[in-house]
Amino acid sequence: MASDYGFYAGILRFVAKKTETDDAEIRIMMGHLAGIADAIEQSGRFMVERNNCESAARAFAGVAKFLQERILPEALNAGNEGAVEQLKWAIETSLVLAAELVKRAANEELNDQDRFTFDLPAAPNAPTVH
Repeated sequence: MASDYGFYAGILRFVAKKTETDDAEIRIMMGHLAGIADAIEQSGRFMVERNNCESAARAFAGVAKFLQERILPEALNAGNEGAVEQLKWAIETSLVLAAELVKRAANEELNDQDRFTFDLPAAPNAPTVH
């Protein structure tokens, strides 16, 4: 199962490396992505400390924006249906995770939890090479 998410872990690492980290807050966000990528690759799940939920949510939203604006158009133009399917899944998953991070951190019923665990949805099929 863990290998099913290697492509998504790779995307998170790619975005973390491509993002300018002159700002300390952005460096922290990209650090979250790198750590989350390692966890996802191993188990398909990851954990975020309550205090890091907001910055991790912003990092996931940034991943979605980067993919939607810069990578998805190239895949669409190339007609690579497999890549488009994976990118759409990665964008949707990133937005869902960003929203869930904010939601859990704001949920008063969860105030006693110091960290949250997240499982990724089923990964899309790997693209077929023609």
